[in-house]
Amino acid sequence: MDKNSKQFKIINEIVNDAFWLGYILEIKRALSDNSKKEILSSFLIFFSSIFVEETLKAKYGGLSGKRQITVKDIENFRNHNLKYCPSENSNDTKTTLKEMGIDFDNYIFDLVLSLGGNDLLDINFRNWDLNKESNFELLDGIVATPLRWIEILMPDIFEELKKVLLELMNTNLDRINSIDIKQKSYASYKMFKKTGITNNDKLYILQRYGLVKTIMFIDNIMQEKISFNIGNLHFDFEHFIVKMKAIIIEMFWNDRNSNNTVLNRIFQKNKQNIDDDFYPINRKCRNNLHYSDYHFISEKDKGILLKYQNTYLHNILFIFNSNITYNFGWSYNLGLTLAKLQYWSNS
Repeated sequence: MDKNSKQFKIINEIVNDAFWLGYILEIKRALSDNSKKEILSSFLIFFSSIFVEETLKAKYGGLSGKRQITVKDIENFRNHNLKYCPSENSNDTKTTLKEMGIDFDNYIFDLVLSLGGNDLLDINFRNWDLNKESNFELLDGIVATPLRWIEILMPDIFEELKKVLLELMNTNLDRINSIDIKQKSYASYKMFKKTGITNNDKLYILQRYGLVKTIMFIDNIMQEKISFNIGNLHFDFEHFIVKMKAIIIEMFWNDRNSNNTVLNRIFQKNKQNIDDDFYPINRKCRNNLHYSDYHFISEKDKGILLKYQNTYLHNILFIFNSNITYNFGWSYNLGLTLAKLQYWSNS
């Protein structure tokens, strides 16, 4: 691949990522239900932080708007999203546990679960710091940047892209509006009562569960796997979501040094039904998050990614779900009522 061809591939990669992050942001803005907004926000904050940091590092762009945010702030936030692995010995984790009142040994309603019907979508542990006012300016700037990046650097195609975006939104907006998402208080003690895993394993599930479920939620909403061209640029949702999945899967490999039982069981299950040739291809796909280079994915490679990425993610959820329990029957309602009475009596 010659220099000009590679440069164009990198630009197309950036614009494709920017468009789909902007598309999901526009869907989020059009929603009125806060529970649904939170699901999309957590996805956007995570992946937009990567987009912003990588475009800055590759000298392709900057942060949207005039904000009191440094490049170091963005870099630290992006690295935290990709590399933070909770541990009882970590000061950051200790702070979160204290602030949330997490107690694995006593029946306390210390978590908030987001559920689509009876399906667990997210747990508020991993997003706890996002609700702090001190982070609002950073998060707002990061999430707004991808679409703004196209508007500033490619004004000639922005208006056409905006029209396409609005035309595409209705189907997926109707689809997400048809999903009933509720938030319920729950106790980490009850969630993990029937398992013998360590507290670090429990923290790992709390941190990673929603990350996997949220990307699968986004993928399911976009059932049509839309693609289109504007001039020489190609926009492809499947290309985008495959890369986002690759990023998450590589995170689990990078977490291996945490040496937790849950992660080891995931790797063991993967050995049973994922071919070894999948992993270098997934890593190559993941490396396209770096906008300083381009790694070509052939149709054969793409077929392998499509075949095994979802298997990997389902294996993660199988192991996670085998270690958690959530039930909202009469005993849950009784416990929640008693907890509320105790709260009001002490306030």
